[in-house]
This record gives sequence, structure tokens and C-alpha cells, in this order.
Amino acid sequence: MSWRKIRLLILAFFAAFLVIFVTGVAVANNESDITIFKMGTDVTVPEQQVMNDAVAIGGSVTILDRGQVTNDAVAIGGDVILKPNASVGGDAVAIGGQIIKEEGAVVGGSEVAMFSNAKVLFDRFGLFGTLYLTNALFSLISLIIVFAFGIFLLLLLPGHIQSITATMHQHPFKSGMWGLGGIVAITLFIALFSGSVFGFLLIPIANLAFAVAGLLGAIATGLWIGKKVFSRRENAKFLPFSLGMLIFALLSLIPIAGGFIILMLNLFGFGAVLLSRVGTVQPETIQKRFDQLEGMVSPSGT
Repeated sequence: MSWRKIRLLILAFFAAFLVIFVTGVAVANNESDITIFKMGTDVTVPEQQVMNDAVAIGGSVTILDRGQVTNDAVAIGGDVILKPNASVGGDAVAIGGQIIKEEGAVVGGSEVAMFSNAKVLFDRFGLFGTLYLTNALFSLISLIIVFAFGIFLLLLLPGHIQSITATMHQHPFKSGMWGLGGIVAITLFIALFSGSVFGFLLIPIANLAFAVAGLLGAIATGLWIGKKVFSRRENAKFLPFSLGMLIFALLSLIPIAGGFIILMLNLFGFGAVLLSRVGTVQPETIQKRFDQLEGMVSPSGT
């Protein structure tokens, strides 16, 4: 695959991510009046002030006397503190902290306090250090799950996994574009039909199909990477797959860049699952179909 195609794929990925992100922010702004969001510091709702949402990442949320948060108050790595007669209309959520209510304080929704002992980690490692440790732990647990399913599926459906891996190898650009298109399609589908009866019935099915395809793609990507490194035995499966997952585990320890690399690699695997129809279509057949399609759309005489 040429550098021009790789650059095009990366630019398309960023463009799609930016469109999805900006759309989400626009919806959030339309639904809120006054929202406080801060990272690495505390959020304070002044006395008798009314806010829609109050969110602090790496800090606490404090609502002073007769202050109001009409929706949710969320603190990640801190406490949610309600001073006398303060109120939260929605939920009060403290992850890595506690919910502290003084006399007359009211929470209209749920009070959720998770991982209260984790505040020690925030105090010791800071916001970004704790987020890094949490992300690394989550990534490693996810990779262990993928590894377990991968061993099982390599025993149960070796032909399908090999076909997906071969599709990644022979059609990397097409796999990447199919993966990008699949993510955009599922995002638009959920955005368009969320809240409708049609969406209520089909969105869970679509999410399940997306998760299964993502899992298969991650397994195939691990096998593909392992075969790139361990190419001495072409028919080997388990050793290359194990090596590929080990490389994934090492990448997950790299802050920010490691997660982005894993995401991009799995994008190719996810696209290969779609392109090969879950491993039921061989790469050679895919190429013939694309050649036939190009012949149909090419101008006559060229």
C-alpha cells in the first residue's frame, strides 16, 4: 500500500472522528444553559447560582449554600460536596471520591460513589498518572479477553480467522476504508434512530453485531501482526497470535500514542471482517469482484 493511500486513510479517519465529535458537542450545547466543565481543578457552584451540569475531572464539585445543579454533578477523582440547602436535580456521581451532603442538601436522582479508595491514587499519581494506570489496566484486561476468545475461535473457526487475516494482508487499504465506513455507518444509524421504536428494536442488535465484528477484527489483527514478525512457519496460528497480542500489550503501555496505534490497527481488522463477510469470502474472490466492478464503471474504450 502506497504512502499516498495511507495518508488518505489517516486523514479520512480524523475527518470522520472530528465530524462525530463536533456533532456531539453541538447537541450538548443546545441542551444546556450554563454548564461548568473543568479538568485538573475543582468546580464550584456559587451561592444561589443555578447551573445545568457541573463536571470536574481530577477535582471536586462543590455546590455552595442554595446553589442548584438542575441536571447532574459529576466528579472524577474528587468529591461531590453539597453545602447546606444545595441541590442536584439529577444524579450526583463521584468516581474516586465521595458524596458529602450537609444539612438540607438534596439530590433528586441517584447518588453514585465508585472507587472511593482510588482517591489515594489521584493524590499520589495525579490526574494524568491515574488515568494512564486506569487506561493501561483496562487495555490489558481487554487484551486478555480478546486473547481468550482468540484461542477459542482459532480452534473452532480457523478458516474464517485465516481468511480475515489474509484479507487484511492482501487488501489493506480496502480493509481500512471498510472499517472507517462501518464505524461512521453505525454511528449515524444510532444517531438517526435513537429514541424511536425502530431504533429500540434494532440498535441493540446493531451494537451486538458491531461488538462481535470488532472482536473478530482484533483477533485477526493480532494474528496478522504476529505473522509479520514470526513468518518462518506460514501455517502456524497460535504462536503468531500470542506474539501479536503480546505486541498489543506492549503498545497499550505507551501513553496516548499506543492507544491510537491499536485503534488504527483494529480499524483494518474490523474492515477486513466486513470486507470478507466474516471470513466467508476469500481475498482472491474479493479482488475479482472489485476488478469486475471497475470494469463496469470504466468508460468504454479505455
